Amino acid sequence: MLQDAYGRPLRSMRLLVTKECNYRCFFCHLEGDVLGSPAPIGSRPPSLAPADYEIVAEAAAAIGIESFKITGGEPLIRKDIVDVVRAVSTHAPKADLSMTTNGLLLERYAEKLYEAGLRRVNVSVHSLKRERYKFITGVDGLERAVRGLEAAIKAGLKAKVNALVLMGVNEDEVFDLLEFSHKVGAVLQLIELIPVGMGAKLLKTHKFSLKQVEERLLEMGAKVEVRDLHMRPIYKLPNGATVEIVKPTSSLFCSACDRLRLDADGMLSPCINWRGERVDLLSRIRGARDREGAVREAMRAMVEANWLRRPYYLPKLGENSFPQRGKLAIPKKAGDLRALEGLLAQRGGAGGR
Repeated sequence: MLQDAYGRPLRSMRLLVTKECNYRCFFCHLEGDVLGSPAPIGSRPPSLAPADYEIVAEAAAAIGIESFKITGGEPLIRKDIVDVVRAVSTHAPKADLSMTTNGLLLERYAEKLYEAGLRRVNVSVHSLKRERYKFITGVDGLERAVRGLEAAIKAGLKAKVNALVLMGVNEDEVFDLLEFSHKVGAVLQLIELIPVGMGAKLLKTHKFSLKQVEERLLEMGAKVEVRDLHMRPIYKLPNGATVEIVKPTSSLFCSACDRLRLDADGMLSPCINWRGERVDLLSRIRGARDREGAVREAMRAMVEANWLRRPYYLPKLGENSFPQRGKLAIPKKAGDLRALEGLLAQRGGAGGR
């Protein structure tokens, strides 16, 4: 498995399949896009077709990527979203495949998505109060989102409820959301404000620390586990309810990050906060002579993007939050290249260009 210069393994990939969205959440991080606002429907047609995602999935699986998260924008805006899911699940059959959605269109697609290979879904429900939900998202869609969540669970998908907790907006609903999530059979994922995109302007006024929520969960008898991805604590209550905590502005979060991001325009990026060089995967695979050549080019592009991976939030002096306990490794491009050439050789033929 590939590692970056900080000893962090590369295990997962976030697939941004569209920049368009049917919501207008006032805190949107835009998945790191510097566009400035969510793209209106019809304004930014997808750059990658399902056939491109077949190549991406096959290449990613070949270099050791074990999971994919499909997101956007709003992924269900794409009329061919079921084909995109099937493309990934067919060509990376052992990988964990999930999706993040606002749920507005999920009731329509839930069964088809499961049949295509999707196994988990995160549905954003930031409030259980209709007017407050509308204020947060810009859409009067609470009932449809809840129906979509319920349809997903009925179809066989494991579900999480994503709730961004905002000071002065919905922090009083945390335990109502916990009760709701447990009742429908979903895990509640509480998220602190991400200071990226539109959320960067709200950090001082709307960031709500989840520390006090964690303390209350412990008082309620919760047992704590830690998820490998981003070192996320998971609180399991005696009644079976589960809460996952996401703190995206901590060094612990960055120390255990294991993902690359494929933007909707076909560019590989190492981080939501990244503003530097990106790797153009799409032009490489479109310029290949044949399908096998496209897979090889995609593998090379992913290895190059892995060299760019850096933790955005570094540990404070004395912290041992990185796998190598603070001792930073020199990027081993030569080692990665040798590993890549070995993988290419296993596919048959010469490993070079």
